[in-house]
Amino acid sequence: MELFNKLGTEIENRWRSMDYDETRFPSLAAEALREARLPEKVSAWEVLEWTLGENELPRQMDVHGRFGDPPITLFVAPRFYIDVYFWFQGTTSIHQHAFCGAFQVLLGSSIHSWYDFELSEQVNSFVQIGDMSLRVCELLEVGAVQEIRAGRQYVHSLFHLDQPSATIVVRTEKSPLFLPQFDYHKPRLATDPFFHHDTTTKKIQVAGALLAADRSDADELISRMLADSDFHTTFLLLSALHYRLNSDRLSDMFGVEQPRRRRFDKFLDVVHERHGDKAGVLADSFAYRERIDDLVRRRSVVTDPEHRFFFALLLNVEGRDQIFSLIKQRFRDAEPIDKILDWAYDLSQIRTVTGPQSQNALGIPGFDDFDLYVLEAMLNGKDDGEIGSSIRSEYPAEKAEALLPRLVERVSMIRTSTTFGPLLAR
Repeated sequence: MELFNKLGTEIENRWRSMDYDETRFPSLAAEALREARLPEKVSAWEVLEWTLGENELPRQMDVHGRFGDPPITLFVAPRFYIDVYFWFQGTTSIHQHAFCGAFQVLLGSSIHSWYDFELSEQVNSFVQIGDMSLRVCELLEVGAVQEIRAGRQYVHSLFHLDQPSATIVVRTEKSPLFLPQFDYHKPRLATDPFFHHDTTTKKIQVAGALLAADRSDADELISRMLADSDFHTTFLLLSALHYRLNSDRLSDMFGVEQPRRRRFDKFLDVVHERHGDKAGVLADSFAYRERIDDLVRRRSVVTDPEHRFFFALLLNVEGRDQIFSLIKQRFRDAEPIDKILDWAYDLSQIRTVTGPQSQNALGIPGFDDFDLYVLEAMLNGKDDGEIGSSIRSEYPAEKAEALLPRLVERVSMIRTSTTFGPLLAR
């Protein structure tokens, strides 16, 4: 891999001349990546072929593949290294880094979201509460370069649209000055994903075993633990409980009552008694997680690249203007509203088996031509009264009178739906 050796040597020489100033490394690495133009000269598949053919690889910085599928180290210098990461799944994980550098898209494309986090409460060294806001959202395609800055100045997520995608990453080792390396849970929570406490971990495993064994006293025993747990342990335990209680989707598939939802709500009640208003931060976080999980499930049943792109937008972006902008980047000659209406119609025809409220991929029962009409009006910014006036003027009187009683219900269902909620969010 002479191209990567040349790039690494050039970066090493430039950075050494700057006395290894880490504040200058992201811009230096980004500039070197742009100048090298590696995506024009080497393919991701050549990297894999080269890896299999070598008797001895450079020192691999992530041997066990904790980040990337797989990560491959191609160049190692005293203070930085160059990896190529392969990705087969999109991810909505929002995170910061304890290192700095730059990355370039080698294969595929991604939705890149960059956030601000305004701290309002430092719970402890591993948990923070604050307000998240989207700074930038953009579509990154092959050749695009981004700087990676350490710490909270670069809180971001990358959702990989294509399978696989690959990125070239030039990065330093972790710096203790920027630890912990927080993950962010919308809308207001930040936690250290690398925090481990042996006793806490074992107790969470035992709680999971009680649920798996379907013990009659499981909820009582878990509630006792929650009633006496600190805020961080509470979050970790609730995360495990939420996963366990949502792993069995049979009740959704057959439309029976959902006791798992009531069980989780009762656990949240215990947490509210223990932590007061802060419990709302956790409730909001799990409500957001459920919406994301629902969209991920819907995306999993569609195969058309455009439909998957639409769901990727809904997973990562809120607000009409942002979503319209990304659609325009991807489909330069199309009108965003026309694309969304086409996708909505297509998805309404795709049948699923995920429940009575999700018989189509939209998750909106009985979605029909009238709903498309209402959706188009909503995307154009019309309120209920304006939509009603349009119906009276555009439909025959008898037809309009039959449709108007449905209007309020259908507007509410569309606006609050998992699918269109992010699109219509103000």
